[in-house]
Amino acid sequence: MQAIQRFRLGALRGVGLLLLITLASCQQAPTFIAAGTRNADWAPQYADFAGLPMVRVPAGCFVMGRNDGPTEESPARRVCLTAFWIGQTEVTNAQYAACVEAEACTLPADPALFDNPALADHPVVNVTWEQAAAYAAWRGGTLPTEAQWEYAARGPQGYPYPWGFAEPDCGRVNYADCAGQTQAVGPNQRPAGASWVGALDMGGNVWEWTSDWFGARSYVDYDDGEIDPKGPGEGQLRVLRGGAWGESADRLRATYRARHTPNAWGPSRGFRIVIVGEPPPPTRSAP
Repeated sequence: MQAIQRFRLGALRGVGLLLLITLASCQQAPTFIAAGTRNADWAPQYADFAGLPMVRVPAGCFVMGRNDGPTEESPARRVCLTAFWIGQTEVTNAQYAACVEAEACTLPADPALFDNPALADHPVVNVTWEQAAAYAAWRGGTLPTEAQWEYAARGPQGYPYPWGFAEPDCGRVNYADCAGQTQAVGPNQRPAGASWVGALDMGGNVWEWTSDWFGARSYVDYDDGEIDPKGPGEGQLRVLRGGAWGESADRLRATYRARHTPNAWGPSRGFRIVIVGEPPPPTRSAP
């Protein structure tokens, strides 16, 4: 009897394995936009994820980093990303407050700006990496990897700045002495600085925490065409991207890699999140 039961169990396992193999063979590999394709060939897609405005980033390839800058931005590598959604804006004080009210997030280390009703639509700041990651998890997402962030900012064409090749100015980005503090975010705020997928303020306003540990030569280990690369498995510093309201123009470049300890916080550090999957209807065709 035991031998018969073992046979039946083995047969069932075999059928299950055959079914998995069959399903896997039927699944199509993602089609990637080729590196070098014009960013303008993609029409931005917008959606609301339970009140959080997001933009779709299609599967595609681009050249990450550069060879004519700091050593930590090199060597330039062609990498590919599967599709994902990224926040159209940086997470605001009001959005973060909902997480605090749900007791899934803790108050910013210095809540003075967070508690100011006039700044409800400004990016939440004074949050650590751990707090940013907790919010992302609460929303069913993650912080972007460096590769996801840079691809959403630069696109397959590899713009040096999220908006293109033009030098920064206060009409596109909040930096240097434009405002001297964070500025409100939203679909109608600084649209001239939007990235190819419609993401706003990927340059300036606040530094944005990413999920990756910092490695001085992280890109060395990336293979040509590597799909969804991630940074080192461990480290002491987490990477921030995008520049901030008090930074100079050179730190607004989409390849620039800032870094800090995960428990650090300050008035120019915030974040946006990434979600993989489809949004609940209805979607928006325009900001």
